[in-house]
Amino acid sequence: MKAIKVSLLASGLSASIVVHATTPKYCATGADNVCFRFGIPQSSANSGSGNIYFQIQAPSTYSWVALGTGDQMKGSNMFVMYQDGTGNLTLSPRLGTGHSMPEEDTSSSAADLGLLAGSGVANGVMVANVVCPNCETWDGGSLSLTDTASKWIAAWKSGSSLATTSKSARISQHDDHDQFQLDLTQATVSSDSNPFLEADIEDPGTGSGGGSNGGGGGSSDNPGDVVGPGNPFAPVVGGRRRDAALVAHSGIMTATFAALYPLGSMLMPLAGSWIAHAAWQTVAFIMMWVGFGLGIHVAQDRNMLFNNTHTKLGTAIVFLLLVQPVLGVMHHKYFVKYRERGAISYAHIWWGRILLILAVVNGGLGLKLTNAGNSAVIAYCIVAAVCFGIYAIVKSWAVVRRGRQGGAHFRKSDNFTHQQRYPVGRQPYRPRNRV
Repeated sequence: MKAIKVSLLASGLSASIVVHATTPKYCATGADNVCFRFGIPQSSANSGSGNIYFQIQAPSTYSWVALGTGDQMKGSNMFVMYQDGTGNLTLSPRLGTGHSMPEEDTSSSAADLGLLAGSGVANGVMVANVVCPNCETWDGGSLSLTDTASKWIAAWKSGSSLATTSKSARISQHDDHDQFQLDLTQATVSSDSNPFLEADIEDPGTGSGGGSNGGGGGSSDNPGDVVGPGNPFAPVVGGRRRDAALVAHSGIMTATFAALYPLGSMLMPLAGSWIAHAAWQTVAFIMMWVGFGLGIHVAQDRNMLFNNTHTKLGTAIVFLLLVQPVLGVMHHKYFVKYRERGAISYAHIWWGRILLILAVVNGGLGLKLTNAGNSAVIAYCIVAAVCFGIYAIVKSWAVVRRGRQGGAHFRKSDNFTHQQRYPVGRQPYRPRNRV
């Protein structure tokens, strides 16, 4: 890479800026040849404002592709590219407001985006060469043009062309998204003009109808590819917002509701021990709250808390389960006293079953909310189906066994007090006086 060191004297201090001949390029993780280039004119870097240049490139099989500032949608200055239906592109400035469709920014501080030479759709590739004279500030945010760790997000949606020139066109929820950091000082270019025409010569795959390095949606633009001086990009959480807290939340809640709670319920007919049942369910109860806490953290970080069905229903289920231990204790006391199930017993049983079913459904909603891949969805369905299949078999066997035994006889191994083994209706047990 070529680099020319230019010495400047500003405010009595000597400064040195590295000017690069090639703009750096980043290709998003999880997408097919969705790539971005950046160029900051030396004059803009010196003054802290002025034109900045960026390029969005993607196969025309994508319905839309977006680039945004920051590390989350909320407060992001977003630039959405889609086809206009005539072989050209529409570029829409939008503000991210959270986990919902970003709306067109019509404020006085909206990004003034201009499409430059080389933009368009050709040979199955969309390319937007963009200049923005005011992208260093927007409503609710700012960008330092000399930031060595500027944060960026990207998102995309496969599908048919939107075929519209409207900047406020409605877009569907993204298929996936990416996150990365860029050292803007390594994106400095000498001239305040379109830097991507020269880049197209050095790296043909970047331009509309480009050649071997990405034209026509080829395979050589691999995720994380960097073309430019040094390595100006740094992935964030592996380049994607699949952080450890989200994985831990998903794993703990799946294990708790699809496995631990159903298995704990089976301990009564299998082991006949209320102590084992209570201990097992207590562990599951504690794990549920750990998973819930992680879920709150993830939802707050992604601005998804209480603005979707998954977080609302999940919170309701967790707090409704606070009643279950109380019902369990009441059921146990009733059973010890009368040696049969009563209304409180069935309330305990069916309250738990209903909430378990809702929790498993809500887990599926969570996978949909985070755009989980097919492998994760399939794995979740298999685990839930196997565990609940075993649960249904064991419970059915227990019902049949009770029917054969007359519904009220219990073994010594049932681990209750000795009077429970002899049915006497609903009368409390009163031991006989021994002579």
